[in-house]
Amino acid sequence: MAVFNNYPPAEFTAAGRLTGWMIELLEPIARETGLRFDVVPVNNFSTIIPGLQSGRFDIAAANLTVSAERVGIIDMVTVDAVGTGFSSAAASGVRIRSGADLCGRAVAALAGSVYEPQLKAVNEECAATGAPPARSSLYPDSSAAVLAAGTGRADVFMGSYSEVVHSARESGQLTVQPYQFARLPEAIGFPKGSPHTEKVRAAVNRLIADGRYRAVLDKWGMVDIAIPESRLNPAVDPMGDQ
Repeated sequence: MAVFNNYPPAEFTAAGRLTGWMIELLEPIARETGLRFDVVPVNNFSTIIPGLQSGRFDIAAANLTVSAERVGIIDMVTVDAVGTGFSSAAASGVRIRSGADLCGRAVAALAGSVYEPQLKAVNEECAATGAPPARSSLYPDSSAAVLAAGTGRADVFMGSYSEVVHSARESGQLTVQPYQFARLPEAIGFPKGSPHTEKVRAAVNRLIADGRYRAVLDKWGMVDIAIPESRLNPAVDPMGDQ
């Protein structure tokens, strides 16, 4: 099982061990499915989906944002739904209240993530109004992107809203911007045709039904990302609920 080890508060390394709400869900999922997970921490997010395709990984508990492109090459069992958020250095004076406010800004984001195509869509809107495009700086892990925004090397950090809030709270350097868009499901990933896919989906739904799922999210202050049912490969609007 691949686990991206730098996506707080879902999964990340603290004091030398993996922690986070997704990590806490793995034990009850293992009990419900009868599977034993050999967890492989992954530093570079962009290697996870190719690892599933090649057979290096059987499962990826990496909160992969669902997209039509991804469900074409892997299977995805949803575990939460979260919007895209933004933060900036507290003293920068940057204000992001719409996608148009990103035009001309240096935006730090995770390489290989859904934020790349979202920025492309923003830049199409910038071009349509004659505004300069957002300049993307892509990093192999989120902490580097957060640091870039916190130190002023980028104007804005772009990530999942839950990660944006968590990183702002932990760093003390960033202010969460009021704008949020694209509420999309995140998922556990599997190679196409995996025998484990339906087992894990059923297990997540049992955890939802009996309250264990919500209890874990509540512990981490993440109840607002809860979903009522885990689904396999749902169709999504790439820009989500704006």
